[in-house]
Amino acid sequence: MKISGTTALVTGAGRRIGRALALALADQGARVAVHFNSSERDALETAEAVRAIGAEADIFQAELSDSRQVAELADRVAERFGGFQVLVNNASAFGAARLEALTVDEWDFYMAANVRAPFQLAQAMLKALPGDGQGKIINLNDWRTARANRFAYGVSKAALTGLTGSLAVAMAPRVQVNQLALGAILPPADIPLDRPPEDVFTQISSGNKHNCGVTSDQSVVCWGDDAKGQSTVPDGSYRAVAAGHEHTCAITTSDALVCWGSDSDGQSTPPS
Repeated sequence: MKISGTTALVTGAGRRIGRALALALADQGARVAVHFNSSERDALETAEAVRAIGAEADIFQAELSDSRQVAELADRVAERFGGFQVLVNNASAFGAARLEALTVDEWDFYMAANVRAPFQLAQAMLKALPGDGQGKIINLNDWRTARANRFAYGVSKAALTGLTGSLAVAMAPRVQVNQLALGAILPPADIPLDRPPEDVFTQISSGNKHNCGVTSDQSVVCWGDDAKGQSTVPDGSYRAVAAGHEHTCAITTSDALVCWGSDSDGQSTPPS
């Protein structure tokens, strides 16, 4: 189907991947419904960037774990743009909770935000399509769903894979449904400059001419004059490792950030 002239609803479109996808759709001629939950400032910036491309945009707030708000979101987008033919389920609830500590309310929250909301929006899109109308759905997923520290999140993403396949069968041939299962995504490069690191990183350490932080998805990110590349470590003592000029930072399996080396200021030694 041609994107030009369609309306695309992108959830979580205020920043990062959601913003990039919204701008890409606008560049192809789509009107963009920019969804956000709490990041109104970012959503407004995305909408302004879409308009700068020459496409139409508006912002829509909704908490995706609330089924009533999700239904209202679909209704408001339909009222504003006359429905939507492209749906990008990008927004996701992400947090740490191990099996032994997980509550039923937490379980329900992840399932509602990450599975039920995409289902509701897909159903609403289909109902609003004209008889000969076509549509496209993209679900953003995670390449790794088996996560001990993020049990409910992982299960919800596995369920999203099942939902994607079932939607593809149920909505064919009018609506094409696919998913993108992404790996680790670094925060935008401007975050350390434009926002307090405490808003982005769960832990921060300093080196000689660098800083390293642990993101909410437990990736180590380093920036500064002597910071170098990052690599992930799937097995062993570390979840992720980032190397600086004469130092190394890593996340241990207990989610602690440790840095060591001649230019690492006041950090602990790596666990044996």
